[in-house]
Amino acid sequence: MSNDQTGTIVVGIDGSAQSVAAVKWAERYATASGATLQLVISWQHAMAYGQPMMFEGYHPETDAQVVVDKVQADLSLPADRVETRTAEGSAGAVLVEASAGALALVVGSRGHSGVDSLLLGSVSSYCVHHATCPVVIVR
Repeated sequence: MSNDQTGTIVVGIDGSAQSVAAVKWAERYATASGATLQLVISWQHAMAYGQPMMFEGYHPETDAQVVVDKVQADLSLPADRVETRTAEGSAGAVLVEASAGALALVVGSRGHSGVDSLLLGSVSSYCVHHATCPVVIVR
């Protein structure tokens, strides 16, 4: 990272309450650090026997962009400090790839109550084990 860059904070989004909490945390961190915020969402077609299943009216890439647009509209950061990325693939792999060289990767945790709240979701667990930058898991 050169001296004139403050870095990027990557945050995984999916429209869930946990990802909304992650975005809020990441936005506060970006504001405090002067970093750019990158909103990342992945999408996949449902698969059966190794082949994508196509359903009429189901457009996962378009649906993902709708989530990005909604999250972006709720941000208070200046538009020039917000980037977006939609990518086909598994959420964990897409987030880890996007976060290479980032200041941090921020994801929501699984939304369980009681003792189960100590467990990580599969995406957050994947990110913790594979990301090359610090990972923040927001509950």
